Amino acid sequence: MTMSQDVRRAAPFDGTHDAVGLFVLRFFLGIFLLQWSVEKLILPSSAIRISQSFYHVALPEWMPYILGTAELVLSTALLLGMFRTVSYGLALAIHTVTVMVSLPQLFVPFGLAKIGNHLWIATWPTLGGFIALFLMRNSDVYTVDEWWMRRRAQRASDGRSGHMTHG
Repeated sequence: MTMSQDVRRAAPFDGTHDAVGLFVLRFFLGIFLLQWSVEKLILPSSAIRISQSFYHVALPEWMPYILGTAELVLSTALLLGMFRTVSYGLALAIHTVTVMVSLPQLFVPFGLAKIGNHLWIATWPTLGGFIALFLMRNSDVYTVDEWWMRRRAQRASDGRSGHMTHG
């Protein structure tokens, strides 16, 4: 079978596959970010140790709770597709910083310097996922943002802008 024959046999494109794909991507990236926020809240000493080891920043004991709460809000917004430009952009920025500070581990990935360094390679496809989600954020339609916009548009077309008129 040639490539052109294979393309003809493909299902007609209706955008649903892309929308579902973006939903799946957003869901798993949101879960990825969520687990880090939960860790900060239930194991603050781990967050302090990671901050010192990788970011070379000494955190006060109360800071993991602030960071964890903020990241929990962000990961919830990401999971629900709320404030897409801001939430997807912040998630991308946070993960980009993680990738940048993990570069030394990536240069020697197979345990030559330290056993387990190959696990850092997972930061690269995750970064690619965050970049793709951010670039396609306006095509991500199974979101709270899209629901809200459709609801407002429907109200406007019905002549109900949320204000009662008396006649």
